[in-house]
Amino acid sequence: MRLRKFLQCSKWILSFVLIFGCVLSTGKNNATAEGSSADSAKYSVFAAVNDSLVTYPMSPVIHKGTLYVPIVQTAAAMNVTVQYAKGNVTLTHSGGQSVTLAADGKNTFVKNGRTFISFRVISEKFGFQLSYLPKQNVYRALNGGASLSDAQFADKYSSYIQEHKAQTPTPSKPNAGSKTIYITFDDGPSPYTPQLLNVLDQYKVKATFFMLGNQIASHPASVARIVQDGHGAGLHGMTHQKNKFYASPYSALNEMNMDNNKLHDAAKVYTKLIRVPYGSKPYFTKAYRDQTAAYGYHLWDWNIDSNDWRYQNSPQTIYNNVMRDIKNMEKKGVTPIVLFHDQKATVTILPKLIKAIQAEGYTFKPITNEMTPKNFWEDER
Repeated sequence: MRLRKFLQCSKWILSFVLIFGCVLSTGKNNATAEGSSADSAKYSVFAAVNDSLVTYPMSPVIHKGTLYVPIVQTAAAMNVTVQYAKGNVTLTHSGGQSVTLAADGKNTFVKNGRTFISFRVISEKFGFQLSYLPKQNVYRALNGGASLSDAQFADKYSSYIQEHKAQTPTPSKPNAGSKTIYITFDDGPSPYTPQLLNVLDQYKVKATFFMLGNQIASHPASVARIVQDGHGAGLHGMTHQKNKFYASPYSALNEMNMDNNKLHDAAKVYTKLIRVPYGSKPYFTKAYRDQTAAYGYHLWDWNIDSNDWRYQNSPQTIYNNVMRDIKNMEKKGVTPIVLFHDQKATVTILPKLIKAIQAEGYTFKPITNEMTPKNFWEDER
C-alpha cells in the first residue's frame, strides 16, 4: 500500500515538473519588455507598434534594401501568433484574420537562427500604416490603437533610444588636396560600356558607374564586368523620368530598391551608392533623403560636370571643360568628382583625358560604400 502511494505521489510530482517546464519554455518565445535580456541589445534601426517600442534580442536589419524585424517579438506586439509549416509562415491575428506567406527569402529570412520578416509586409497585412522618425531612426506601425503623436513618441523613448543606439564607424572621406580623382559615369550600361571598360583597363584606371535598372537588365554582362574589374557600382533609379521618380519619397526609394535588385541579378552584389536623376537639388529634399538614408543608401552628386551630354559632337570641348575645372578644384584643395555619361563621345575623348589627368599627378579611385558621401545638400549620411 505504501509503495502504491509513493508511486502515485511521484507521478504527480513528475507531471508538475513537466508542465512547469513547458510553461517556462513557451514563455521564452514571448515578446520581450524593457528590462529583459533583450533590453541590453544595441540597435542600428528601431521598430515600434503604436505607442510601444519593440525590444528584440538582436537588432532589426536593412536586408536587400528592406527593413526586416525578428518575427516573434513583432508579431506578439501586433497581437499576432506565428506558425511554421511546409516552407510557409502563417500569421493569425487575435481578431481572426490569418495570412500565409512563403518563407522564401523575400518575405522572411533567417539570421543567426532567428526568423526575420519584412516590417512593411507584416504591417500592411494587418492594417498598420508605417511612419518614420528620421532623427531617432524609428519605423513605427500605426493603427487605431495609437494615441501618441510621432513627436510625443520620440520624446517618450528618446533616452532609451540614445542608450541603445549602435555606434557606427565614421566613414572615410575623400582626402581634400590629395591627388585623388573620382570619375563617374551615369545612365549606363550601354552598347559603349565594353569600349569604356577597355579604355579604363588599358590605363589601369578605376571609376564608378551609376546605372539605370532597365539598362542593367539589357546589358548584364557589362555590369558583371564592372564589378569584376573593381569599379564602383552605384544606382541611378529605373525611369530617369522626373515626374515618376520624384512623385513621392517612396517612389524614389522604390526605384532605387528595384535598381539594386537588378544589380544583384546581374553581378550578385548590392550597393549603398545612389545618384538621383538630374542631381539632388532641388528635387531630392529632406523627406526623400530621410527615406533613402534609413535604408542605408549614400547620396552622391559631383563637383565637376563634363557636360558631355551637351557636347556630343565636340569631344574637345568636353576635354577643355574637364581639365579647366580640375585645375580650379586643385587650387581650392578639393578632390574632383567628375560627372560623365556612358556614351560614344565620352569614350572617344577618354584616353586623352586620362593621360592628361595622370600627367597632373592624380590617381583614379572608385567610390566605395564606406566613404562619406558628397552631395549638393552636404548631407553626410
